[in-house]
Amino acid sequence: MDRVAELKRRLLETVRMDERVILSGTVVSTQTDTCTVKVDDIELSDVKLKATANDAQTLLLIPTIGTNVMMISTDGSIDNLAVIKCDQIDKVIAKNGDFEMEIDLKSSKIGAKNSSTGIYELFDQLQSILKNLKVHTPVGPSGTPLPDSILAIENFETAFKTILKQI
Repeated sequence: MDRVAELKRRLLETVRMDERVILSGTVVSTQTDTCTVKVDDIELSDVKLKATANDAQTLLLIPTIGTNVMMISTDGSIDNLAVIKCDQIDKVIAKNGDFEMEIDLKSSKIGAKNSSTGIYELFDQLQSILKNLKVHTPVGPSGTPLPDSILAIENFETAFKTILKQI
């Protein structure tokens, strides 16, 4: 038996493909952790975007509407389909305990937070502190920063808001 045929035989034995259903289709819509996929002229709803119901630690890929996906059902029914591959994604969401990170490819922004704070909020607080910064002088507290400093702070605020998102 040639090597390719032997590999195929071993793979089929290992995966037992006869018990699984593999389908490909096109994403019609997405929900929080499921999507609706069109296979030929049939729409399949509640297709899972993550393998388990574990919310403590997850990696969720949100496919782009109109993209092709591959789905698998481990029990052989179409009621238990999960996406195993997609061509294009709009978002990546990673969670581990109280930490969450989101990469939004559609808006070209990222965000990260935990139960205490988020990176967007930290940068927002920083720009607010800088705009209102006062220092002690021999004649008392200083006024707010000079116009050129305010302009630099506002440029900083505009820049971080173009890449960071609040989640």
